[in-house]
Amino acid sequence: MADDYKTKLDSFFSLVPKTGLSQRNNITGTEYYGEVGSGEPRISRPPKTDGEEKRKEWVAKVSKNVVDNEKFTTLTGLTHTTLLDNWKTGGIMTSCNAFVMKAGQNVGVKGLGGFYVEQTLISLGKRHCWITPSSGDKPNYGDVFETRSRTPGNDYENLHVGISMYVDGEDWWTIEGGQGGAGLGYDRVARVKKKYNTKHLLGWVDMRLLASGQPPMPDWLQGTWIIYCGNKNYIYTFNRYGEVSQKAYRPGAGMIADTPNLDTGTTQGMLGDSFKLRWNGEGGVESFTYDRWNSCPGLLERMQGKAADGSPLSGVRL
Repeated sequence: MADDYKTKLDSFFSLVPKTGLSQRNNITGTEYYGEVGSGEPRISRPPKTDGEEKRKEWVAKVSKNVVDNEKFTTLTGLTHTTLLDNWKTGGIMTSCNAFVMKAGQNVGVKGLGGFYVEQTLISLGKRHCWITPSSGDKPNYGDVFETRSRTPGNDYENLHVGISMYVDGEDWWTIEGGQGGAGLGYDRVARVKKKYNTKHLLGWVDMRLLASGQPPMPDWLQGTWIIYCGNKNYIYTFNRYGEVSQKAYRPGAGMIADTPNLDTGTTQGMLGDSFKLRWNGEGGVESFTYDRWNSCPGLLERMQGKAADGSPLSGVRL
């Protein structure tokens, strides 16, 4: 079931309430619309400039009557106690990567939850699931994104991972752990609204593709093709999920966007330069092979095939 991962994420994310605007960061413009906090007490750790005595006072306060939030632990695997113990020794632990790891586990995906996500996917043999802003795409529901930035005056990089909900114009709705820290005295998983800005966005994991187990589609195949079948021409469009749409060929400015689908299908049995295409409506199966000898990679791609009735097919990628 193609959208099964969404159903599982919906259930997992439902632990974080949806509320009206609860907080706005006047510097970044980030807004919060519901959260699950790590626990109590919420006492901000004093800055280093306040001296050792102030730090000791803070440690004494947060060592008493600690209460862990069970929902936060379900979402992240962490407790308020664990975070406080880290902060007492000067640590900066938050829950951003732990939340991503738990979300991935809920859809049956292992390996997520750390930083340097692209390298992680490469090690898992899933490099094709990593999408960058240069692709022209935007992150969709459930996609795990990674950002990296440096705050002036800090001697470390700000590494962060979170999960996209949707992009609406310039607004980006996400759900993220790590929305607190020692400076606030507690951590939280929150529903966040911010500006969609790719300046610090390294990329994201296409969660639909990763959860499906779909192998990488060849670069030469993805895109839009003119398919010649006797005296009839068609437009086939292949995406990275192995899905295909079929339209009648209509020359002119609106030949693709304004033309309804005749059928949809899926690729099957990808083996080297050959694959089969099964149509959902008519149920027929077509076979194709990349015409490597007559193609110029990246500029002019061709393939040859056979229709379900055995008649020859040929294609040129637009």
